[in-house]
Amino acid sequence: MTRSNFIKQKTGGVVLAFISVVTMLAMLKPVAHGSIDIGMFIALMNAVFEPTLRLSWGVNWHIEQLSKKREFLRDLSEFMALDENEDATVLPKENMTFRRIEFRDVSFKYPGTDKLILDKVSFVIENGKHYSFVGVNGAGKTTIIKLLTGLYTNYEGDILVDGRSLRDFSQAEIKGLSSVVYQDFARYYISMHDNIAIANLSKQNIKKDAEEDVKEDFKEEIREDVKKAAELAGLSDTIDKLPEGIDTPLGKIQEKGVDISGGEWQRVAIARGILSPAPLKILDEPTASLDPISESMVYRKFEQISRGKTTIFISHRLGSTKLADVIYVLSDGKIVESGSHDELMVKDGIYAEMFRAQAEWYSSNGSNGINNGAQGFSDKEEAIANA
Repeated sequence: MTRSNFIKQKTGGVVLAFISVVTMLAMLKPVAHGSIDIGMFIALMNAVFEPTLRLSWGVNWHIEQLSKKREFLRDLSEFMALDENEDATVLPKENMTFRRIEFRDVSFKYPGTDKLILDKVSFVIENGKHYSFVGVNGAGKTTIIKLLTGLYTNYEGDILVDGRSLRDFSQAEIKGLSSVVYQDFARYYISMHDNIAIANLSKQNIKKDAEEDVKEDFKEEIREDVKKAAELAGLSDTIDKLPEGIDTPLGKIQEKGVDISGGEWQRVAIARGILSPAPLKILDEPTASLDPISESMVYRKFEQISRGKTTIFISHRLGSTKLADVIYVLSDGKIVESGSHDELMVKDGIYAEMFRAQAEWYSSNGSNGINNGAQGFSDKEEAIANA
């Protein structure tokens, strides 16, 4: 848009300048013959050139600004036109529980497309177990999470939570059911503390009508919970380096805001997942910005703190799938394999092929150096995790 306006401005300026020059040349003859004196000629030329300048630059500048504003308003108009649920801003329901979540012959394609992302998919999520979804890009892993969290309801089949259709759940119930850490996580330009604390807004509102001394005690309790979640997510060193510690504003918007690395932002999102009281914890490629050792530590810590709870891992690094009780393998919108890591390796199917393909990077060409290095990292990682 800027390039187009620049070309129009220059073209318009050249045309108007040409017209002005032609006008000036046309008046030179009357001046030479004395029909127009020099003073009148200069006055007329000023009358011609000044509007020309205004038209070629001033008006075009205003047109450019209007064009920019129109582009911004187009985004705002599209945003305002989005559908909104009446209870979209309600807080998550507290103390949500479930025994069993079942996808029963679920088919789904995104609005405006004809391709089936999920094709009559059926599987079960049982309380207290760890699950992992694996498959190539576009297999439908993240789509399953979007349906499970209520982002889309235009699917065929049914999603049942303890026999009750997910379509019948309120927004508060859906929000209270699961906590998701996406690969494309949110970055809130507020303090580190508030970035994590928003994962449990329901708890913060419990005592809003209580006495002041009770409120202070409750705030301190929340603060301790936030610090524990940050520590488990590996943010302790980051917080120590911030000028105001955990109360430092993140991002560049606020005056004293400090931006942090992509990996540290990702840990903040993971800390929110840890703090959330939701019974179902979902990690959808949440460690893409972390190095392999940090990623492994995050998964191990998350597994430790999620014992007795239900977790779903989605990761292209198949080493994390060993933590899962059940692995679901998706291909062409269908679940083609399921079982534990050992069971799927024995089946020697798609999962085993994918796992061996990744393992070759660490063992190909018989390189003892790579193998020894990998073992060294593994030993260090285990020692850190145990510590």
